Amino acid sequence: MNNKQIGTQFERDMCDILASRGYWVRFIVPDARGAQPFDIIAVKDGKALAIDCKTCVSNTFSINRLEDNQIMAFERWLECGNEMPIICVLHEGGIHYIRYDVLKENKSVKLS
Repeated sequence: MNNKQIGTQFERDMCDILASRGYWVRFIVPDARGAQPFDIIAVKDGKALAIDCKTCVSNTFSINRLEDNQIMAFERWLECGNEMPIICVLHEGGIHYIRYDVLKENKSVKLS
């Protein structure tokens, strides 16, 4: 599988994981340019989560991996009073859940 296929499969897997945990899950389909604000909206118990899925081969995940439109979407999401966005990072077969505020403050997060 190429990187695009691995990323797409991870997004599908995250939707399945969240659904199995009782979330209502909606994958956000990219527009004609391939852009989207983030990958998934998941809702449970009246709380909506904005989730972006990334794959990473290095031991550190950097905020530079987020696109400007994703950062703007996360910031607007927060301005509207929603829960903290989460970046789900697939690394060495494990999933790391990184809060957007932690990544924003530290600029990068160690994965192992």
